[in-house]
Order: sequence, then structure tokens, then C-alpha cells
Amino acid sequence: MNRPVRASSGQAPAIRHLKVVRELLDWIGTLAAVPAFLLLFLASHWLAAVAAGALLAAAGARFLAFRRRLGYLERRRLRAYHRAEVEALAARLPVEGSASPRTHEERLRAGFGFVDPFFSGSGALRDGGPIVDVVTDVLRGGDRVMLMGEPGSGKSLIAGLVFARLADEFAASPRTARCPVFLQLNAMRPQTQPPDAGLTRAEEQALWLKEQLAVKVALPEVPKLARLLDDHRIVLVCDGLDEAPVMRSPHLLTSIVPESLFGLFRVPSLLTSRTAFYSIYVDATELMTGFGNAGRLLPLRFEEQGTAFLRWYAAAQRRPELAGELIRIIGGNPSLREAVARPLILRMTAEVLLDLVLRDHDADGFLSVGHGGETSAIYSRYVDKWLQREQAKEPSKLTWWQKGELIECVAWEIFSKSLASGRGWGHFELKDLLIEADALRRIAGRWLESNILVDGTVDEVCRELVHRSFLIISNDRRRYRFVHKSFFEFCAARHVVRCLDERRAENRADRTELLLHPLPDEVIDFVRELLLVVSADPDKRAATEATFLAVLNKVDIDAGTGHLMAAQQAANLLPIVADAHTMDRLRSGDLFPEHPFLQRAVAVADALHHDRHDLLDAFVKRMETDPEAVSFHMGYNRIYYGDQAYGDGVWVDDNHPECGRFFRATVRHLKVPAYRRIRVMDLYTLRVLLRNPDRRRYLLERELAALGELVALVGEADPGLGPEFDRQRVLLGSELRELLPETPPASEPPPGEE
Repeated sequence: MNRPVRASSGQAPAIRHLKVVRELLDWIGTLAAVPAFLLLFLASHWLAAVAAGALLAAAGARFLAFRRRLGYLERRRLRAYHRAEVEALAARLPVEGSASPRTHEERLRAGFGFVDPFFSGSGALRDGGPIVDVVTDVLRGGDRVMLMGEPGSGKSLIAGLVFARLADEFAASPRTARCPVFLQLNAMRPQTQPPDAGLTRAEEQALWLKEQLAVKVALPEVPKLARLLDDHRIVLVCDGLDEAPVMRSPHLLTSIVPESLFGLFRVPSLLTSRTAFYSIYVDATELMTGFGNAGRLLPLRFEEQGTAFLRWYAAAQRRPELAGELIRIIGGNPSLREAVARPLILRMTAEVLLDLVLRDHDADGFLSVGHGGETSAIYSRYVDKWLQREQAKEPSKLTWWQKGELIECVAWEIFSKSLASGRGWGHFELKDLLIEADALRRIAGRWLESNILVDGTVDEVCRELVHRSFLIISNDRRRYRFVHKSFFEFCAARHVVRCLDERRAENRADRTELLLHPLPDEVIDFVRELLLVVSADPDKRAATEATFLAVLNKVDIDAGTGHLMAAQQAANLLPIVADAHTMDRLRSGDLFPEHPFLQRAVAVADALHHDRHDLLDAFVKRMETDPEAVSFHMGYNRIYYGDQAYGDGVWVDDNHPECGRFFRATVRHLKVPAYRRIRVMDLYTLRVLLRNPDRRRYLLERELAALGELVALVGEADPGLGPEFDRQRVLLGSELRELLPETPPASEPPPGEE
């Protein structure tokens, strides 16, 4: 399970003495410059002058060299920072780490039960070796690495292990090894004041880096730090590009990262990002010109990596005899086996199932086979059990379920804050997981007002929330963040679903406020899974269905953009919990006028959740003759993916040529199994993009490689999607051949289905 790492050997006394002597020489060499100058003036004999000159030259060289490398005190501070940073990572270990490992890396591996993932890569990341070894070797060589993966695939852990190994190497050889610094990009601080106009570009970047880490370590002064960066003596380990709180303008975007951070990527760097975020917002941007080495983490193979991890986990919990039971439960559930293909889900599932087994609960029946809500069920059980365990440690003013409800309110507040910024929609704007202490107090105060039976003060509630919950951790004593982005997304989704289960009929229409803005992909995925679970409970299903119907009956789609969005999302989510009668009304259009935006919402939901493509086929055909339908479809997606500014609040297309993010998202849909049922709409979308002369030119200039990849995707038949899918596939293939004459023709549809 845990691949052996390079052990740190003890040092002989002679070697330790030699290191002390070398440290003293650094100081002597620096101080020797002063008496050397005095000797030049005081010496009366020419030999003394020559000797003093030689001494001055040697001391000067020594002094200049000292200015370009880290001094003794600086190295001590950095080693202390490395220890503290690894301590912070180790504090979140799923299993209590042993104190016996001698290196930072060994401790993290022992605590996390690290599963070495398979990966596909380019550049130096093609050899298929252990990912930590491969990435570290690239950074040692002075190059840069982009690492991508799905949520919970282990990106942050790999970044931590790489940082720990480099920290171990720096501790062993501080004069020759590069010094790593760790940047959690979701905790980046904006510059409080513009840099001094007299600074060079390198010094401005050094100042930015120094400010980012000021709470954790005192880096060398700006001029020296700039020289160290120029000499590639610093290695950046940057985790979570998709979480970095940056400002942006859709039409002027050249880089998705702040200029100061972007400039720092000239040094050896590791940068992690979610695959979807990378594919839509990063690939083909200026940022990627410096990252010739890129790797994508692949799903775990349960028969190999998954079973090995479960054996380690059971042994770490001192119940090795239960490993076989855990393997049997997961192995017998195909949907669950697919869910645990990500290390985070695998660890959470192991803990959930072990808890059920130890308590003599029906672990086999906990997850209904194939209902589609396995991931959200694991998150729900994991979060609840953690809160219950923390609650049992000491008396509390809050019950564990009250704390869970309050945490969901915090997640929704962060989500709402992002929307209030007016910078855009979708997951692109949900990178900032931070919340200020004052805002946390306001949330606690409002929550207490609505829960009058809770006997506690705002300070007591905040203290419970911050210090006794794994979901929120202190960042710099003034701001707080979720420990993992997926927990933030899950809690925001559970808040939405909990509020939609409104049993008071008079309050149902007020739940419209939850749907006024589009939910990001990651949040909507959890919402759909949670609604699938709700649909299995008759009372919850009926209440949630009634809430959606109340929203559809209340909103005036002509009153404003927010109301139209609320109706669109209600129409899109209602089919998950709707009974047969309501579905018939939705399909007939009886519940609302034949607005194209709402027809599209129902058609997509019918395809995704009821495996019926006739409504979606009809909407695609409508777009071929209805410019308004096309405009709403294109405008909404261009706003959602960041190609179009929200502007004055309309969802129609502004006809601006920029369409790269929407194009990349559409191509990605053709490759992701979860979007298989709506591929007919994706094919028509691509045809619309290519028919527009300005957008066709834009894509040929910036997305030529992706257009070539699209040819192969269009050539893949899928009989289960019906004749309209084949018709759109052939039409798009023909248009691509005209656009790219050297491409081979796509396969033709079966006879009689044209």
C-alpha cells in the first residue's frame, strides 16, 4: 500500500561538525568585508596592501554569494515553516499518523494510506512511474507541472506529498536543494496596496509572494527573494487553481490568475486544478504556454488499488478481519464501485461502512443498488457521523443536527456572496471558500433568532462551529474556509434540498429565492442526487414536488431575469421528484407557456432522469426554425461558462464572437457519460457555433486541435439515442469535413434512420 520512501539516515558527528563550520564560514565571510577595508587604509607595507586586497576580493565574493543564497537564520525559519505546514496537513489525517516516521513525507503517507494513482500525461509525465516521484523529478529539474483530476481524486494530497519530500530534501541539504513553498490558492489575499513604483517586475512578484506567506513565515527581503526566484532556488507548490479568488472580465480575459501569481510561474512550479475547470477555463490559454508537463489523474481500479486500501484501512482501525467484509459490500454494488474510483470517496466509504458493520447495522442495505445517489449518501452519512463523534467529546450548546444545519447556512452564505459580486455565474465564481469572522457572527446571529429554543450566545455558537467541526478551519484567525471544496458544494446543495422540503404550504412560494440564480455544475450534481434520495420518501417527495409547483405558479417569467431563471431551474429539477400526473402536465406544457427556455429545461430533465429523448429531439428541431429558442439556449450557456457578461440581466445571446469556454464545455459533454442523454443538443450547439462566421474564425484560430478531436467524437454511433442524434451527427460531420478538408468522413447512420 504505502510505497517505501527514501529514509533519512542519521548523520555522523564529523559531518555535523563540518556543517557547523560551513555555517560559521558564512558569517565570517560576511563580516570579513569590514576589517578588509580597514586593512587597506591602515597597512603601510605594500605586501600588507596586496594581502588585504586579496582578502577583500575573497570576502567580497563570499559576501555576494551570500546575497544569492539563504543564510543560516533564513534556513532555520524556512525549516520551521516546513514543519508547521506539514503539521497543518497532518492535522486532517483520516487516520492518526504514527510519530515513528522520520520524514515529513513518511508521516503523511502513513496517515493517509496513500493510494498511488494511475495517470495519463504529457512531457516528462509520460513514463507512468509513481506520481510523486515523477512530479518531484520534474521540479528538481527546474520545470513546471500541471496536475488535473476530478473532485476528491487526490490532487491536494499529491501536492502535499511533493511539498513534504522537497521539504525533507531542503532540510538535509539546504545549500543545494530548492526550497518549496506551499500556496493554497483558495486562501490567496488581494494586495492591500499597490507595490512601490521603483520595484522591478521580479521584485513586485517577490513582494506578492512574501505578503501571501507573511502569516506563516518571514521570507527573505524582497531584493534577495527576487534573486532567489531568478536563480530557481524556490519551488512553488500551488493547490487549487479552480478555487483561487480572482477578478475577471469575460471579454478581456487573457489569464485566469492574478498577474503577480502568473509571473511567478517562471520558477519550478506544481499547479493543481479540477479537470473540468482546466478543460473549460485553462486549456489553450496563455497560462499553459509554460506548462509542458501535464498529468490527469485516472480513476482508481477497485480490484487493485481499492482492495489494497481497504485492507490498510481495516488494519489501521485495528480490525483487519473486517477488510473482506468491506471489499464484499463495495464489490457487490456496481454503482458504489464506480463512486469509490476517487480516493476521497473511497476513504469516506470505508469509514461509513466500517461504522455500520461495527454497530451491527445493515451495511448492505444502506446504499440502494443503482439508484444513482451513492455519492451524496456517503457524504451525508460521513458528515453526520463526524458531527456526532465531535459532539460526544464534550458538552455543547448545540445538537449535532443543529450544527449541521448551521454549517449548511454558512455554505449558502458563501454561495450567495459569490453571486452578489455580480462577476458571473457557474462554478467559475465559486472558487472563494473564505468567509470573514464578522460574516460568520452575522450568520450565527440570524440562525439563533430563528431557533429561539437554542440556549447560547453568538460567541458560543461561533466557537462551536469553528473549533469543533471538520468542515470549517481557521485560516488566519480572521477568516475561515471549508476544509475541502467538495464539502462546501455538498453542504450548499443539502441546504437547497432541505429548504425545498417545505411542509408549510404558505411558505412554499418563498423558496423561489433558492432558484433565482443558476447552480454550478458541482452543486447541481449533488442537488440531483439528493433529490433522487428524496423521491424514495413519500412525504419528502410530495412536499418537495409541491414546492416546485408553487414556484412555477408564483413566478412571472416576464417580470425579470431572476424569475425566469427560477422557473427554468424548477422545471429542470421537478421531474426528479414528480409523480406520473405531474410529468404528463410538464411534457404537455400545461404548467407554463411554451417558453423556449422552460421547454428546454423540461426536455433536458426528461432525457437525464427518465431516459426519454423525444422532448429533447423536438426542442432541437424547434431551434432549427426558431431564432428565439437558439438565442436563449446559446445566451444562457455563454453566460454560465463565462463567455458572455451577465450585463443588464437577459439570458439571450449577445452575438459576441468569444465562445471558447462554451465550446470546450460542449466538447467535454460529448466525452462524459453523465451527459450522454443530451448529446443530441450538444451536436446541434456545435453546428450553431460553426455557422456563425465570427465564431467559426475564433474557433479555427484558438481551438483547431479540439476541432480535430471533435471529428473522432462525431464518428461514434450510439443507437440508443435515436434517429435525431444520428441526423445531427452526420450533419455536423459533414460541416467539419468542409471546414477541415483533410478529416475522414464520419460513419453513416443505419439505413432507414436518416
